[in-house]
Amino acid sequence: MRKVILLMGMGLDGVGARGWSPPIADEAAASELHEAMWKTLKWVDTFIFGRVNYELWKKVWPPLATSPSSSEFEKRFSRLTDAMKKVVVSSTLKSVDWPSSAEISLVTEDVSKEIAELKQQPGKDMVIVGGPKIAQTFTKLNLIDEYHIYLHPMLMGEGTTLLGGLPGTRRLQLTKAKVFKAGVVGLQLQPAD
Repeated sequence: MRKVILLMGMGLDGVGARGWSPPIADEAAASELHEAMWKTLKWVDTFIFGRVNYELWKKVWPPLATSPSSSEFEKRFSRLTDAMKKVVVSSTLKSVDWPSSAEISLVTEDVSKEIAELKQQPGKDMVIVGGPKIAQTFTKLNLIDEYHIYLHPMLMGEGTTLLGGLPGTRRLQLTKAKVFKAGVVGLQLQPAD
């Protein structure tokens, strides 16, 4: 069965990182983080978005594939983003599209049921890249099979906490941890129950 993986960065105050991750000044340190991300993404064929990040990514990533000012990482990630299947979870959108996209679908009704059906379909794992609100929703609905959290050594100060608002305690089991050159701590966890 396919897994749903939460792949996100956050600050020490629990606030979800804006965009993919906070900027890292040292190129070698950023490269190390990017390589960890690529290792996870080789097992993924679907991105899951909330409405806000879907609209942001749709605007930002496609043009970066061919922009002369794009970094090699931006070009590579832009092409990967286009190639990924996409699932957008939204109660307000009526339709979704993406230029040059492989496949895109909209989940508007019973999120638990629709994601359970997607997990039963053939394919690789699915990764949530959509922001703190969808992370909270999927956590509350117990839809996340693995948490890949990149804890950045900074206080974000404002924004939405990545996993806040749960009605009770949720036990997780640490399966892997790594400290990166940039001071970021990569944590992989899964539900303990």
